[in-house]
Amino acid sequence: MKFKISSHKEPKHTGVVVCVCWNNTEDVFSCGDDHKLLKWNLVNNECLPVTTFPDDFYPTSMHLFPKTSLGGSKHQHDVILISTADGKFHIVNHNGRIEKSVTAHEGACLTAKWSPDGAGLLTAGEDGFVKIWSRNGLLRSTLVQSDVPCFDAVWSPDSNAILHTKENFLVIKHLSSSSKIVKWKAHDGLILCTAWNANNNLVVSGAEDGFTKIWDTFGQQISVSVKHDQPITSVSWSPAGDMFVAGSFNLTRLCNANGWSYCLDRPSTGSIYDIAWSMDGTQLAAACANGHVIFAHIIDREYTWKNYSCTQIGRKVISIKDIVSEENDQLDYPDRVIQISLGFNHLVVATVKQCFIHKLSSWNTPVTFDLKEGTVSMILLSERCLCVVERAGISVYSYMGRLLASPRCGGRSETLGKSSVSLGPDTLAVVDQTDRKLIHVFDLPTGLIVRSSTDSTVTKLNHKMTVSTIALSQTGPINDRQMALLDYNKDLYVVSVKDVKPKFVKLGSQVLSVVWSSETELLVGLRANAIVAWCCPRAVQLDWLVLTTVSKEVTDLGRNPCILSEEDGIVRICKGNGSVVHISIAAFQEKLLKYVSTNMWQDALQLCRTVEDETLWACLAVLAWQHHQLPVAEEAFALIRQYHQVCYIQHLRSNVPEKLSAS
Repeated sequence: MKFKISSHKEPKHTGVVVCVCWNNTEDVFSCGDDHKLLKWNLVNNECLPVTTFPDDFYPTSMHLFPKTSLGGSKHQHDVILISTADGKFHIVNHNGRIEKSVTAHEGACLTAKWSPDGAGLLTAGEDGFVKIWSRNGLLRSTLVQSDVPCFDAVWSPDSNAILHTKENFLVIKHLSSSSKIVKWKAHDGLILCTAWNANNNLVVSGAEDGFTKIWDTFGQQISVSVKHDQPITSVSWSPAGDMFVAGSFNLTRLCNANGWSYCLDRPSTGSIYDIAWSMDGTQLAAACANGHVIFAHIIDREYTWKNYSCTQIGRKVISIKDIVSEENDQLDYPDRVIQISLGFNHLVVATVKQCFIHKLSSWNTPVTFDLKEGTVSMILLSERCLCVVERAGISVYSYMGRLLASPRCGGRSETLGKSSVSLGPDTLAVVDQTDRKLIHVFDLPTGLIVRSSTDSTVTKLNHKMTVSTIALSQTGPINDRQMALLDYNKDLYVVSVKDVKPKFVKLGSQVLSVVWSSETELLVGLRANAIVAWCCPRAVQLDWLVLTTVSKEVTDLGRNPCILSEEDGIVRICKGNGSVVHISIAAFQEKLLKYVSTNMWQDALQLCRTVEDETLWACLAVLAWQHHQLPVAEEAFALIRQYHQVCYIQHLRSNVPEKLSAS
């Protein structure tokens, strides 16, 4: 993955460009010391002046009003908030006319930000004050008073707290006076920039000491970068929270959410004072000291599934390859590609206008349908359907392009991360964004019936702890659909979502990442120094669960590793440094599960007799018991020395012979 950077040959600003922000996925506003507000269009590569502000108008930051709803007129929310060096903030409409100017601070007003819900705004200034204002510019409260300048301040994702800088400290202060202030020393130099992401709830900071650091909301350090030669002047999270960009003097660095670097570019731009991501997370704009505004598009994104590999090689071009047959093809699209998903024998590509569904057996004849809006943040695939998450909401489609459901779960859909949404072949699960202990589970139609949001069957599951990750099983009938979840204590639970009284069964603790097999009910989890495979997570007895669990120690995974996928007992793991390793675990157990799913009991018995592994026999015993295959279960339980269970099975067979023969 890397940037494809572009800019105009000649700078359109005659001075330093201080700030940039996106109006939509193709339009960018920029403002600088030449008092000009410019609008850039990336489709036709035009730059048009919007207005020229007065000579004493020196901007320090700019933020467009958040698009929290889709209703209203086209320009209803195109309101720009600009802070200036004379201590004021200005509310400017899309035509460049200043609607309101408010004197906010003594000295420069260094930053001004709309709240994520659009209900208010904050300002931070050279006088050390952080103030909260109404949407119309009326002072609500002075949240922070300090004797040192506050260089940056940002809202929390839920608009209930403020993160601000105080020299080399970071401080989180809640709007409610009863909540405790969180303060920690973050850098050895002056902190210049911060960003707080809604999806992963992590904070990234950059300072004069040349480091970028990632923190959680308790002040614990997640990662630290290498030391850069110059101060870090800007940082910005991608909307999905899976990566961020840091800007410095003649430098941009794209990093993963764990802190390791994807790519490093050295454009001749001088210091980069501001970086803004587009809403779809595929491109960004940067304000440069030499008068340029540079644009960067992410290319070389790679996706793999079984023997297929897909790479985005241009803004509108994708290369797909069958590694086994060495067939290559290049797919060209009429518009810019923003999201790609590969799996379940399909390649799904979303552009700014349409969604293309390719069968891997016929790449050049896709099914297409129009998107509601060109800001797709995520595409999820399952065996029977696909889910598209965009700012307009969540939509589930069949692979023929037919809309199956449009479930509504409250909150802003664009803030949903991959850990908060899971798609099964007949079920969709979403973590409630306002109460992360609540999970909405939607039944999806399996036929061609279009189901609206009002008649969808919804199950609400309440967990005792805040949920961080959910994952639905991909096989079996809907009545056996299972969901694995990780909470903030890193405890792993499994629940059958269709039970009348769903029960959360704890499988393990200190689990960092989980994934289901796409072909069986094998659940794989990752701990700091081990991989664990639960072969029968629906085992009703605790000792059965222990007997059917496989664990394998691993080392040197680094900090915050995660499982990417599992296939045929081979687990792909992304280590803390970004490298990918393949580790084999439970290959025979998954083969056994495939035999059981197709009722090939004699083949399953033959496999166990050949391998002679106690865990494998335990899996066969539990599965045969669940499927009422008593002769097979009797032999398997005997070989794992569960003699009480053998006696019970013999009792059942002797007393109910007619039922056994019927089965």
